[in-house]
Amino acid sequence: MPQDFQGRYQSLSRLAIAAAAGEAVERLLEMAVAEAVTLVGLVAGAVRIFGAEDKDVAGSMAGDATGQDRLADLEKTLLGQLRRNYSVRSLFMTLDLDGPAGLFSYPLKSGNTIVGAVSGLARGERNLAAEEEFVAALAAMIVLIGRAGGGWGAVAATDRDAQVKTQAVLETAAAINHEINNPLMAVMGNIELLLRREAQIDSDTREKLHRIHEAATRIHQVTQNLMRITEARSMQYPGGSSIIDIDGSPKRDSGS
Repeated sequence: MPQDFQGRYQSLSRLAIAAAAGEAVERLLEMAVAEAVTLVGLVAGAVRIFGAEDKDVAGSMAGDATGQDRLADLEKTLLGQLRRNYSVRSLFMTLDLDGPAGLFSYPLKSGNTIVGAVSGLARGERNLAAEEEFVAALAAMIVLIGRAGGGWGAVAATDRDAQVKTQAVLETAAAINHEINNPLMAVMGNIELLLRREAQIDSDTREKLHRIHEAATRIHQVTQNLMRITEARSMQYPGGSSIIDIDGSPKRDSGS
């Protein structure tokens, strides 16, 4: 069989064996990029899976060390800015990097949704054949990984689901602050007025009022912490259910 076809067949075989053995999706992605870069002979190649606001959810890069450094720098300073600021999805150009080098980037889609990008750096002037070979080889392997890992849309959706979850927490917290904090402040205020009349209150009642005030203060602190959550994280609750980990979830500073 032709050498390039044989090489692609062997790459797919190695990837399929690893997927069948239960290898993690992230590791399969690393293998796919490395196999495709070697097969085509690129200086470096990369796959990025986007989440919200163009933040990486998953990704991998392969090639020689210098090529990877240059492609990573171009992703950060050029490709990333063009995607964020101008919604550029496909890009092809020739750069002078100690000699001519071809840079390309194509969108990675799940259905009609762009969930990532495939980028590469090749020696010499822009080489359309190398771009097409790299994308074709990588596409075949990504399809295989997607089937093993539940699809790239599901990977990117993880980040979107986290944002939806956090937004739901914030909306719930806002409702709690509105519906609970107002009467809670009245309760705390009245307890404080009663505690000022220490001479008229027996020690047992005074102790109970202090406990009520402490509990009300704790409720107020919880609602404030809910409002400051920037990423909602869950924890296991006795009985198998999950609850929001209020203390463990990242929060913005109280002054911001």
